Amino acid sequence: MPDEIDRDQEFNEQRLEDMIEQNRFKSTTTPSLPYCRLCGKPIPDKRRQTLPGVTTCIECQTALERRQR
Repeated sequence: MPDEIDRDQEFNEQRLEDMIEQNRFKSTTTPSLPYCRLCGKPIPDKRRQTLPGVTTCIECQTALERRQR
């Protein structure tokens, strides 16, 4: 049976996930970079058009997300 601390933690985790999801596709005025800010490789046009304000290539973004887990 979950106690109050477990319920609070679950609530906070869900709220954080919701906030991340809301901001993930939020429109931005920052233009997408033509080259990845981390490795310098070109960012494909399709990725830049799909995700306005993108600054990393797929490989670097995947690595960043893995580190955050």
